[in-house]
Amino acid sequence: MYFVITIYLLVAGTNEAVMREYTGKSFKDTWQCHNFIHLNKMELLTPHIIKHGDDLKSWELFCESRYLKDLDNT
Repeated sequence: MYFVITIYLLVAGTNEAVMREYTGKSFKDTWQCHNFIHLNKMELLTPHIIKHGDDLKSWELFCESRYLKDLDNT
């Protein structure tokens, strides 16, 4: 099992949340994942702030577990 960062965005004018997965890095445990988020929050959010501008109303960054078999389905 490994962990990835999922970015959850609420954008004005949409009925659903936009979810993006950060694919630049994966982590062995949640501590590493949360530490990376803490140290790199702006790097993770800046592309979405640029893309959505003032329409970006809220966001959340969280860590999700994945299993190695998930890699076979991509």
